[in-house]
Amino acid sequence: MKGLMETHNKAAGWQDRLNIPINVGFAGGDLPARYFAAVTVLFLTIAFMPPLNLTYSTVKIFSLLASMSGTILLMAGLVFSQKTHFAGLMLIPTAFLMMGLAGWQRGWLAALLGVIVLAWIAQNLITKRCGINKLLGIDSCRN
Repeated sequence: MKGLMETHNKAAGWQDRLNIPINVGFAGGDLPARYFAAVTVLFLTIAFMPPLNLTYSTVKIFSLLASMSGTILLMAGLVFSQKTHFAGLMLIPTAFLMMGLAGWQRGWLAALLGVIVLAWIAQNLITKRCGINKLLGIDSCRN
């Protein structure tokens, strides 16, 4: 009986860790920044698809623009106390990883990475729940 209770307590502990309240809203520009990040990652993903046959210089410029946008959103979150951290944290590494994969002639892998990140952002937009917000103690549903 004791083993069953320990298993139940461990399961309840994991359930508490995975239970993320609704913490994505309009306060601090969080939701609009996420929509911007989703659209940006969508355009990056399309640009990196090999059938478009864009030059590496072109996709590098697109990646740098996306990562600069992410830097601005991250700085707005850190310096001006806005709640745009997630968009910045998604755009910066995604753009650089996609650019690196394209530099190694792995355009389809870069596009796949874009689809995965886009799915993660979409999941956050649909459920209005974000583990990164929970980790950072951000609740953009309230001011």
